[in-house]
Amino acid sequence: MKKLFLLLTTLTATFLMSGCYSVFNGGTGGVIVDAESTSNPKAGIAYVNIYAYTDWATRDSDFNAWKEGTTFAPSNTYYGHTTTDNNGNFTISNIVWKETKPDFGKDADYTTIYLLYFHENYGLTKDETVITSGSTSDTVYAELTAIRKTTALNLNIYDVSTLNATTNDVLVTVSVPQTTDTITTAKPRVYEQTITGNGTISISYPRWKNADDKAAGKENTPEISIHYEQNADTIIWKACANQDNEAKNYAFLADDFSIKKTVQKTPYSISLYGKAIRLSMPTVNGTYGDTSLADNDGKVISMKAKDSTGAYTIDCGETTTVAQTTGTSSSQTHGNFSGLGNENYWIDKTYTDKYSTIDVKFFVDGVATTVEKTLRTDTTSYNVKLE
Repeated sequence: MKKLFLLLTTLTATFLMSGCYSVFNGGTGGVIVDAESTSNPKAGIAYVNIYAYTDWATRDSDFNAWKEGTTFAPSNTYYGHTTTDNNGNFTISNIVWKETKPDFGKDADYTTIYLLYFHENYGLTKDETVITSGSTSDTVYAELTAIRKTTALNLNIYDVSTLNATTNDVLVTVSVPQTTDTITTAKPRVYEQTITGNGTISISYPRWKNADDKAAGKENTPEISIHYEQNADTIIWKACANQDNEAKNYAFLADDFSIKKTVQKTPYSISLYGKAIRLSMPTVNGTYGDTSLADNDGKVISMKAKDSTGAYTIDCGETTTVAQTTGTSSSQTHGNFSGLGNENYWIDKTYTDKYSTIDVKFFVDGVATTVEKTLRTDTTSYNVKLE
């Protein structure tokens, strides 16, 4: 009987000791800002993940488990989480804790909350704050220093034939290295964007290569790789050199080309070049024979280009000679023709200058004339006289 009484007494004491605590709740909030901001107040940082722990050891375990260059993944024991708004403000409410000996009895208490801030561009940072039960106060102000750098690439894509911005849709792919002296296996980040003429791509990369560079204020200047091509089902325009090569020409770049650029500052402007592979035929106008003779009207004038054998077999259009009134008088000239070639084009993937050329010959009613001409794409129209 004494043993039973002793057992009941022990169990009751254990229950009373373990169950004698009070439960409280409270909250915290505040603002996270960029330490290097020059505005007043400093600019808030959007989309910072805030993690709140009631136990410092758990917080520190999660902090120590994180590796630079990776996304932070807290353990399942973290308590609260929220994200800052566009201005860097945040609130975490209803944080619950229990206390066996509250400082103010069962009616109120305060406790330390252990915090982690994570943002890809700012890394992982530890902090802490004190909260009071029954309230949510702005007790946090933290300044974070960026560990990554964002650079705006201002891309200008030109046609070398005119040096005007291209009107073609061009898919630009930028590969940006992410390695540092300690993060040696990180894969490059690849950015893609379709640009017509001018556009901006924002790239991100580690701010420093190592601790010594950080201490010296020497920021990373990565060498990026750029590839670009027309974004269309039918390709009529391709990337080319800008005479910045040993041959001093504007040759087309190989399909697997990669242009290297070292990003020295932000923003950073880059010029890219290309030219047409489908080339419009210049317009050819002219006259046939004696322009005073009406017999020279109604003649079929045709134009043919050389094929790969050198023979003039490729049709470039035809038109008919007509009479034209001269000025405001009633007098006329005969044998006039116009518009040859203006609806035709050819493909040239090998020319190395700003312009391409094509050799043509003229025919009258199907009979070859002796007139041959080399047409250049940088000349919009030609005038010829056929006999």
